[in-house]
Amino acid sequence: MPIPIYLKTASDMPRPRDPEYYLITQDGPFFCRNHRFFQSDVPARRSIRALAPHEAACSFHYPKIGVAMLEYIIGFFDKVFVRHGSEAIVLLLWNLERQRYRLLVPEQEASVWESHSGMRSPLDVKYTLPKTLPPRHLLVGDIHCHGDIGAYASWTDKEDELHRDGVHVIIGHIDRNPPTLHMDLTVDGSRFPLQFENLFKGFRQRRRLIPEAWMKMVKIKVDRPKFVSYSKTYSSYSDDSRSSKKRWD
Repeated sequence: MPIPIYLKTASDMPRPRDPEYYLITQDGPFFCRNHRFFQSDVPARRSIRALAPHEAACSFHYPKIGVAMLEYIIGFFDKVFVRHGSEAIVLLLWNLERQRYRLLVPEQEASVWESHSGMRSPLDVKYTLPKTLPPRHLLVGDIHCHGDIGAYASWTDKEDELHRDGVHVIIGHIDRNPPTLHMDLTVDGSRFPLQFENLFKGFRQRRRLIPEAWMKMVKIKVDRPKFVSYSKTYSSYSDDSRSSKKRWD
């Protein structure tokens, strides 16, 4: 005979009289007993056998992004990388009236590491979400570029996207044609992997004529190696040595 299951919907809910039962509460399931000599409520250590199994799932119904829009996105990322050697990001909006996508390039600051020789490596990109979106528009996702490294969701990406429901697309190897791509749908803190064809209609080639207004939204922060004077370091070492000798003398 299956053990009964009850939902605790009020703090003063009357205690069931069953000898054994499960109680589903705000703090999880409990296995409860009404014994001759005691009453107990213990956190359930096993799954409840009377319940059918279930797992996280999500069906995807986003309209597909057109070929031209993706080509402009890739073209923008390519131009930013060639000019600055950095990452970049665009936001994906949905126009509720026209029932179509719209791109929004937010104000953003991309950090790069610059070597002694002037070679740059992308580090990260931070952006400012506009206080108000265009009227009758929803923010439904974001697309950002990792520059010339691979397309993958880093720990930072996952943390940033944890509470941002929507599609999150990462473009990698922007110096290749076509570049690589990684994408997930995040809903209530759970991530669901997606394939290219789930969201995009296709891709032919990156666009070369990119609005300069987009480029002006990208600010660059450069981290460079710290230069240390050898002569100053040697002098400090010599001074310390003389001081130490005097102390020991």
